[in-house]
Amino acid sequence: MARKIFKRFTIDRHKLLARGNLSALGHRIHDPNLWHLNRHSVSRAFLAGLFAGFAFLMFPGQMLVAAAIAIWIRANLPIAVGLVWITNPFTSPPIIYAALKIGTFFLPVDLKINFDIFLNFEWTKESLQDEAAGFVHLLQQAWQPLLLGTFILGIFFGFTGYFIVQIFWRWHVIRDWNARQKKRIQQRSL
Repeated sequence: MARKIFKRFTIDRHKLLARGNLSALGHRIHDPNLWHLNRHSVSRAFLAGLFAGFAFLMFPGQMLVAAAIAIWIRANLPIAVGLVWITNPFTSPPIIYAALKIGTFFLPVDLKINFDIFLNFEWTKESLQDEAAGFVHLLQQAWQPLLLGTFILGIFFGFTGYFIVQIFWRWHVIRDWNARQKKRIQQRSL
């Protein structure tokens, strides 16, 4: 079943709750939908995790935002928090570039930035300082389109992940059901 596929990537609920780090969340943390693997909780987890990962790319605490959204919409908590890591230091530059392009489409801004400085992989002390200065300059010029672009990407990938999981889960269940039906028919004919 599809549940077995997702179960491989999640942490045991009892081990996580035994640590006591989550006691600040109170009784809400014991909601079964936060821990069970079913079609709805997993698809909501993809929505929460991908939205938080992309929309809050420029802010620290993406995992906390994903956890808060997962608790609010009753999604699987470990999957939602884990999906935030789809945006990491290796994937962030192309995501920021795409977000900036999308954001400037909706909020036109005249940008005078040399993007080659961000694509340079000769990392020396001076080049890293140049890249950091270029990034700060980028944020000063285009923070509004950048935030709008990350929010649009978050909505797009969140809902895309939601619908893909819904479709995949349903396809997987139907495939397994048809295989069981076929096996029963074969056993009856013997």
